Amino acid sequence: MFVSIPYLRRRLEPLGDSFIVTLSGLTRLEFHNSDGTTTPLREEIELGTPEILSTESESMPIKVETTMGHLTLDFQSISFALDTGQSIKYEAIEKVCEEYWGEWRVKAEQSAPPNSAEPDR
Repeated sequence: MFVSIPYLRRRLEPLGDSFIVTLSGLTRLEFHNSDGTTTPLREEIELGTPEILSTESESMPIKVETTMGHLTLDFQSISFALDTGQSIKYEAIEKVCEEYWGEWRVKAEQSAPPNSAEPDR
């Protein structure tokens, strides 16, 4: 599957906007709509394109939150590639992600109004 994350992908050479995620040994693939119903992912994609928001999963099955509900996946292995076809290790993606969000936090802190310890007079 293609996962478009241009703000991370542009930090890796050669230039691109997406990653290719390949799951092997897929044993579970369920899409749970926001209304609680379960539909095949193929049907959900025909209705619209669910955008990945996050996952907190650290074990199988994993739960991926999307804009249209959540996806439950169970698989044997996962591999990553750039949208240009070159393989990439998960750790390289994780590194650019940590760098991006670290820079984002610094910018947010710098633009936040200063906290005043003294009450207004």
